[in-house]
Amino acid sequence: MALAKETKGKHTVVTFKIGENEAPSTSDVLLLGDFNKWQTNNSSYQMEKKGGTFEKSIKLENGKRYEFRYLSVDKGWFNDHAADAYVPSPYSGIDNSVVDLTSLPEKTKTVKKATAKKPVAKKVVAKKPAAKAKKDDLKKIEGIGPKIASILTENGYGTFAELSKASVKSLEGILKEAGPRYSMHKPGSWPKQAKLANNGDWDKLKTLQDKLDGGK
Repeated sequence: MALAKETKGKHTVVTFKIGENEAPSTSDVLLLGDFNKWQTNNSSYQMEKKGGTFEKSIKLENGKRYEFRYLSVDKGWFNDHAADAYVPSPYSGIDNSVVDLTSLPEKTKTVKKATAKKPVAKKVVAKKPAAKAKKDDLKKIEGIGPKIASILTENGYGTFAELSKASVKSLEGILKEAGPRYSMHKPGSWPKQAKLANNGDWDKLKTLQDKLDGGK
């Protein structure tokens, strides 16, 4: 699940949220990172269980990037599949998730309106806007987050129709080419899910997704 952000002045409240099917087990999960110096004995960063999810909201200073990971009490470390980015950790072969607060919305500037003579109105012929390319929300497919959706779109699978016709082997090749943090995903059910989504069979899609575990 994606990171939810609510900017308040010089800070942003970030809500970290993961589903039980994204965690390696149902045991307690700690949120650890730069913001708490990776201290595993800090119980104030234990994520709260809410229904089928783990959640934790924390207030972070804007203008910075924070590295973080999750720690399952009985299964160990794991990453957020919908993080803003990933960077190599000090440990070989392991990446850390990143929440990026460096890009802030621009402030609206007040422009003083100059007094001028009213120009003679000219007839303007409006140009017909170019048709926008069809774009589906691939994140509705179980196992696909924002980053993977972007990668698939760049490789010609940006719609449900296109993804439904893809072979599992080609999808595995795309994920492998994108790097180790993506190659661990299993796209075996993605074409079938995409076909149901393209046909508008949302009830059947939900039934299928209820049987899946992280898209597998």
